[in-house]
Amino acid sequence: MTHYLHCNNCGHPNEMKSEYVVFCTSCGQKLENNFTQWQRRNPGATFEDYKNNVCFTENQLPPKLPAKKSRSLKSRPLKEKILIVAITTIFVAVGYWLGSSAVTAIRNSKKTDEKVLSEQWIKKTYGSYGLNIETPWELKSSPPPSLPENLKRMLEKIESFESKNDDQFKIGIISSKYNPAEISQLNLQGAADGAINEVRNMPGVTNFTYSEDTYSVSNLPGFIQRGTYSQNGFKIGFINIGVIKDFNFWQVMVFRRENDIVAQEAAERIIRSIQIDY
Repeated sequence: MTHYLHCNNCGHPNEMKSEYVVFCTSCGQKLENNFTQWQRRNPGATFEDYKNNVCFTENQLPPKLPAKKSRSLKSRPLKEKILIVAITTIFVAVGYWLGSSAVTAIRNSKKTDEKVLSEQWIKKTYGSYGLNIETPWELKSSPPPSLPENLKRMLEKIESFESKNDDQFKIGIISSKYNPAEISQLNLQGAADGAINEVRNMPGVTNFTYSEDTYSVSNLPGFIQRGTYSQNGFKIGFINIGVIKDFNFWQVMVFRRENDIVAQEAAERIIRSIQIDY
């Protein structure tokens, strides 16, 4: 039976998939009375005890409102179909580039030291389109993945930044602007689908699970995706954010060891620090 814990900040019901669920999947705030906090007050108690005594079950959830019908890909205009496929293809390529280097870095590192949360972080603008973010280490510019010519024409500019390979968890940023002469508008769901396919389609990925919610940065529409997966037997957790304004698309991803609680807390702090000046 599935168990949930309400977020005291936004009220979102968070599925308690494991004892490592510490942050709300909707607003990113730390969940009050999460398992780690509760276990400190109840030494010797198990995660099953926690779910049975603190959480509520799916049959106690309020009924969902009927979802708005959305057009299928089959019913969309040809130009919009091409755009969605293009966004998906571009970010699958981006994900393969970022995800593969992330796994290499995390596999070769130890769990994150708690001092990373108390040290001085670096706040900086990355790229040409006003993305500001605070990170434990300065990110370095890196060459974006190679794309076929027909996709390159859809982009005016794409810039990428990432943490060094020896860092304890991997941070990646994509800042891009699409060519208005080639496309009519950006599609947020197309970007979200493309973003999640980045990770799902990487070689060796199994046990892939994720949640997706709407998200806003600087009053701009976006999405947030949180998930876990195994790659060649190595367990990874990730957070991915995408934000759109007109023809600009920004993406921030953080990869970590699945059971690295300090890295998870750092990742949430990184995501909360994002601002876009436009």
